Amino acid sequence: MNSLFSEIFGCYYKVITEIVNNSPLSVDEIRNIINEKGFAESCFHLLPKLETLPFIEKRDGKYYSRLENKIKMPITNIEKSWLKAISQDPRFELFAVDYDKSKLDNIEPLYEQAQFKYYDKYSDGDDFDNYYYQKHFRKINAALENTTPVKIVYQNPKGRITVNHYIPVKFEFSPKDDKFRFFAARIRNGKLIDYVCLNMGRILDVRNSNETYKGKLNLEPHLEKFDCEEPVVVEVYDDRNAIERFMVEFSTYRKNSEFDDNTQTCTTKIYYRKTDEIEVLIKLLSFGPTLKVLGSERFLKLFKYRIKKQYEMIKG
Repeated sequence: MNSLFSEIFGCYYKVITEIVNNSPLSVDEIRNIINEKGFAESCFHLLPKLETLPFIEKRDGKYYSRLENKIKMPITNIEKSWLKAISQDPRFELFAVDYDKSKLDNIEPLYEQAQFKYYDKYSDGDDFDNYYYQKHFRKINAALENTTPVKIVYQNPKGRITVNHYIPVKFEFSPKDDKFRFFAARIRNGKLIDYVCLNMGRILDVRNSNETYKGKLNLEPHLEKFDCEEPVVVEVYDDRNAIERFMVEFSTYRKNSEFDDNTQTCTTKIYYRKTDEIEVLIKLLSFGPTLKVLGSERFLKLFKYRIKKQYEMIKG
């Protein structure tokens, strides 16, 4: 258990664990589990072995577990070390409920937060350690998981305070801004009014709501209203592994890409949120001469202006 890799965490062990924990099962149900969680040839190897296992017995055409309790996979030292490392991230407390850190007091973390250096990142990120921020986040996260409405007191960028009832639908995190935001359905008198995007850092209070909504929520068709009117169009040159780096950097964005074998270039349309425009701009600037912005016209002007400002700063 002290080694980095152990066979008990392998595919076949996981399949057998699934079978034991969900027994009794028919042959067809077992075959479905093996096909879903195993390899193409797993049925051929595992099915004949089931009746030879001491903790499984076959009765009346079904397989039963002889164990009194379900199988629980032990936590390895490397997993404990990883848990200790991520528990030091200030965002960890937002998702961890009733988490006892003392159980990992004697565990050395896999890495330290101080080992990471962030560049091109705003310094006014959300205060994840703030008691009220954590309280609000957990209430909204619980409402999202249970699809229940909450009453939110919110202050917009102009300082105006509003009170509305929402059903949270989806969280998003911006690494560049170091902030959380979430999409929510605004409801009133049992009716869906619209979908909105709220910043966690601007929430003043989250309360229980007496509103009800029995309809279905479908955010996807409405996401375009949060996007910029036109996508940014870029041409990436196959130099210094730029295309691969570009795809990794913009992996979370909706985009359409075409590769030209003749010119060895990739032309991509990137669709992004209005609130992410500066973040997209900074990311594109980081690619230097391996990338060319083709449009939109408005974004191209913004891109040229940013380059000019940087040049003036360097020139002094």
